[in-house]
Amino acid sequence: MSRKKFFIHIHHISTHFTNGLFPVASVMITLYLLTGNALYESTAFHCMVIGLLSIPVAYGSGVVDWKKRFQGRRTRIFDHKIGYGLLFLMLGLLTVFIRIWFEEQLQIGGPLKWVYISFTYLLTMIATYLGHLGSKFI
Repeated sequence: MSRKKFFIHIHHISTHFTNGLFPVASVMITLYLLTGNALYESTAFHCMVIGLLSIPVAYGSGVVDWKKRFQGRRTRIFDHKIGYGLLFLMLGLLTVFIRIWFEEQLQIGGPLKWVYISFTYLLTMIATYLGHLGSKFI
């Protein structure tokens, strides 16, 4: 396999990996809400951490792929992928930060718990939208 093909595959693999973890996190959060079992919430958090760590690989390889395969042309789709990719990263960081620093408050409940849960679902929506945009090139 050529080096160029290998790098293109890195982008596809890393995006599928990342985009698969956030829906799993949402399912785990939903199970947590339905059962009250904290292990589901913990699993959701770990999925988000692993997904968050893989976002830079997916984003960076996507930018390189865009510049090489599409000569960096600006289109509505690419602008959305760039903007929503950055939003995905920032919201992921914020969500994980909230969970790490306010874990005890999240267990008690209140508005912060619902912000955290809402952000988890929002991350899944953004991952889905980014995947939808990426599918337009295949």
